[in-house]
Amino acid sequence: MIAATHRIPHADIYSYSVPGKRWVVQEWLSELILHGLNKTFGLWGIFFWRAAMLTGVYLIVAKLIHRRMGEGMGTWALLGLTAYAGSANWTERPNLFSFLLFGILLLLLDREDRTIWWFVPIAALWANLHGMVILAVGTVAVVAATEGLKVGLAWEGANREWARRLGGVTLASAAATFVNPRGPELIAYSLRLVRVVSQLVTEWASPDFHEITSILFMALLLITIGALAMHPSRPDPTDLALTLAFTVLGLQAARNLALSSIVLGVVAARYLPGAISAARKHTQHVERPGAPPSAILGGLGLLLAIGGLAIVVAGGFPRSDRPIDIVGKQYPIASLQALRGKSGVRVFSFDFWAGYLIDQSWPGLHVYHDTRVDVYGPAQTVRYARAIAALPGWERVLDSSCTTHVLVRPQRDPLAEVLRLSPVWRVEREETQAVTFARIAPALGCERYPIP
Repeated sequence: MIAATHRIPHADIYSYSVPGKRWVVQEWLSELILHGLNKTFGLWGIFFWRAAMLTGVYLIVAKLIHRRMGEGMGTWALLGLTAYAGSANWTERPNLFSFLLFGILLLLLDREDRTIWWFVPIAALWANLHGMVILAVGTVAVVAATEGLKVGLAWEGANREWARRLGGVTLASAAATFVNPRGPELIAYSLRLVRVVSQLVTEWASPDFHEITSILFMALLLITIGALAMHPSRPDPTDLALTLAFTVLGLQAARNLALSSIVLGVVAARYLPGAISAARKHTQHVERPGAPPSAILGGLGLLLAIGGLAIVVAGGFPRSDRPIDIVGKQYPIASLQALRGKSGVRVFSFDFWAGYLIDQSWPGLHVYHDTRVDVYGPAQTVRYARAIAALPGWERVLDSSCTTHVLVRPQRDPLAEVLRLSPVWRVEREETQAVTFARIAPALGCERYPIP
């Protein structure tokens, strides 16, 4: 849409339940970039982009961890744990831009010099790529406040100039986020979006500690806490503040695991060697183990870490760029494509599939609900949830919206079972993953919509 019209939509154009509702496209530049990759290289281009972004992210993390721990085996073991603990977030989405830019921010903070001002133009770019820029500005603010507190408390090593510079960067970067097509409205909208989706979207729920990635995150958290507690010197307040902030973020929402893991891994790298040394009853902090066996083990650890990450990333590559080979297990491709080419189709579908329907069949097809909960809002999202669960009032939802087709999961969505019994609907297509229902006769007042 943006590429074709050279305009950013300001209202919803994809649904028939909330047509024309105000819509702030907060990731417009990311979507334009990904559209260009898909158009030029096909879906494989998106997978290669994901691999390149993840490689960049964890090269930066490796540099930060190596700078603190040296070349020992523990460096690469910590890198692997840091990476795998956030692997649940390695999806082909604009948040990968945020991961990379956040890594660059950590590099700038680690330098503690004037290069931190580069974050101001980065924040301006970031605001047009992904809403996580708010978290980045907040990170700089937390570091600035903590560094200012260290100066006020006359903490050993406190740097007044660094604290003052961080305060200026915080204000300037916050202002820089307004450099986008919607100005301050985009940032305000992003803040409201967090409040809405945290109530409705599963990835904003707390991590499930029955899953391996969440377990690895908890292991990383315990290692970080142990390193801070056992280190012979008192921890830097900035490291404590970052650990606390990103622990809360990680435990609050599963979507934050990757960034939280990166911060915890970088903090742990600073204190882990000293903590291990103290545990062995050594008094001298070991910064860079230099024994030849350690270098050999370190090289082996590097190969294992990089090889393991490569296997995880490459494991997501499909056999071809055909949709059936890429998303065939999650999407009923045949049923979704069967609706392509029709005009005036209004589909109530499982919301996870709606984006594919829009991509393949809009503008001849419109959807009742998709995953843009910021557009639909809590009330509309509840109506969708009640209807797909076949709770009382589901008929009114479908009739009042002039729905012509329903596409749901036959074994998991109760709506499928009640539609089988309804005289108003007939099964048009059925496969293992999905069943498509078509309305037999138009609902009252919906005569202008076609009935197959």
